[in-house]
Order: sequence, then C-alpha cells, then structure tokens
Amino acid sequence: MALPVILYPDAELVAITWHRARLGGAVGMVCSELPEPELFDGLLPIVQFVRLPSPPADRRVHDIARIQCIVRVDEATGRPGAIDLAGYVSAHFAAMSGQTITLPATTYTPGGAATVGCVRHQSNPAPFRDDNTNLLALSFTGELYLRPFRVT
Repeated sequence: MALPVILYPDAELVAITWHRARLGGAVGMVCSELPEPELFDGLLPIVQFVRLPSPPADRRVHDIARIQCIVRVDEATGRPGAIDLAGYVSAHFAAMSGQTITLPATTYTPGGAATVGCVRHQSNPAPFRDDNTNLLALSFTGELYLRPFRVT
C-alpha cells in the first residue's frame, strides 16, 4: 500500500500573498528575494519574508513554518516611522491566524486555498542589521501552522 503524498503550501508565498493584498500603497514591494541594491530607492519600503529552519511537526496534520519578516525603509523615514510600519506589518501577520488564502499554482503544487491554522510564537519587531548603510531595518519572527494543501 502506497503512502499518501501530503503537500503543503509554500509558507513564504502564503505570507507574501496575504500581505500584498493588505499593505497596498504602504509599501513599495513585498517579496522573498530582494532586488539588486541599486533598485532599492524606487521600491522602498520593502517587506521581505524568509522561511527559517522550523521545529518538527506531525506532517500528516500540519506544517510549522517559522518565518522571518524584515521591514526595510529609507533612513530618512526615521526610526519612529520604521517601528510604526514594522508594527503594522506585524499586526497583519498575526491576523493570518484562521484565514484561508488563495494561492497561484507553482511548478509542483496546485493553486488553491491555503489555510493558516494559527500563528504562534510571534516576536515583536526589533532592529535588524542590514549591510545597506542608507536603510533602517526591523525584523520579527513567527510560526505559521499550515494545513495540508491536498492529500493524494
């Protein structure tokens, strides 16, 4: 008897899709990979989501995806403005709990409804070291508990 193939949505794509629809004109770009540094000026503020090594999970039930969010703003925005935007993004991250997000299909995963069972262990935004000297960056982490996409 063959074991079922259990697929989970791409956690970065879940976070990006959710935040693009909610942040609108508040940010210039929501991504998982940064553009070239010379393109930053026209795209700031930039919100980046990166999946980190995650704790073990019962893969038949859910995937625990530890996500880091990095909010980058122009230095001229100032620290209070950077903290304000990072807090706004963080609030939207927490609001993903219990939501269903429609994702586009990828090469190996069908598109459709991705469900975030809950958001746990979310930290507060804190300064993040960025090698770009003209940027201020803050970061927070949180865990998305993702339900299976489909079982075959």
